[in-house]
Amino acid sequence: MNKNTKKEKKLISSGDEFDKLLEEKDAFFVLFSNDDCGYCQLAEKNINQVIDSFPELKLYQLKLTDAPEIFKRYDINSVPVSKVFKEGKAVYTGFGVRSPNDIYYQLKSYFGSGNSYFQELDEENN
Repeated sequence: MNKNTKKEKKLISSGDEFDKLLEEKDAFFVLFSNDDCGYCQLAEKNINQVIDSFPELKLYQLKLTDAPEIFKRYDINSVPVSKVFKEGKAVYTGFGVRSPNDIYYQLKSYFGSGNSYFQELDEENN
């Protein structure tokens, strides 16, 4: 599986920066994480396997140490948690490490993109 090379994650460095994204972006994907979290790294890997199927989404990462007030606002008590925001509202929340298939189908229900993730899987298996 190819790693997401077109859209590397962007780090959100503060609560103000997060709030600005909510106002300015139509849609974006946030991985809420913490330093030295192995499960967070696995969650990011799985997200990267499918994010290119949704060109309207960019992947961002927000660490607890950078914006604890945002974690509190969304009642996030453990990581990893992934959320998709659309028009300023959280439309998807995934707790823990989600499989690429789960992430893909959840995102597809909101964005209706094509099957590029599964086409890539078929190509690898042949």
